[in-house]
Amino acid sequence: MNIALVDDEEAIREQIGGFIKKRNPDFDISGFDTGEGLLAAGKDFDIIFLDIQMEGMGGIEAARTLRQSGVDAVVIFITGIREYVFEAFDVSAFHYLLKPIEEQKFMEVLGRAAEEAGKRKGQREKQIFIRAKNQGYTLNLNSILYIESRGKKVEIKLESDGKAAFSGKTVSIEAASSLKGSSSGMLSLEGKPVKLG
Repeated sequence: MNIALVDDEEAIREQIGGFIKKRNPDFDISGFDTGEGLLAAGKDFDIIFLDIQMEGMGGIEAARTLRQSGVDAVVIFITGIREYVFEAFDVSAFHYLLKPIEEQKFMEVLGRAAEEAGKRKGQREKQIFIRAKNQGYTLNLNSILYIESRGKKVEIKLESDGKAAFSGKTVSIEAASSLKGSSSGMLSLEGKPVKLG
């Protein structure tokens, strides 16, 4: 999970980073001291912790710019001023944390944010549906390295070094219905599933 910490106070970035690493050491954390720095990074973040009051571009303005460009990250505002709460929700903020940040509250919000980010990420992932005889499998497109047809057999090489092989009467591979604007190619072969790995 990619997480951005945007706060002009280094101590706050270190505190939040410490909480996140305590929760999950595998989370990838990027720190920025300005809203401009976040926007210039050009990286896709799943969760963004964003200070509202900073030099230059403030957090609300940075979040508004991200939303206008189609970014669907989970945004959590951090500030010492309660009055910004309503403005924060105008840019679809997930939560609002007040400084000083309490570890227990932060961990609770981070847990819910990670769950929400996972759901959003799953909805964005492109998938294909493979149907063979009376069975169907859904695979993430990002995990497929290649699809190869050899005679009456289809082999799908997956990123995780797994293979899904199909042979026999008819195998159809099509874009899952959840895909938006994606072309739905159809591949029919003689086939039944022999292995899904």
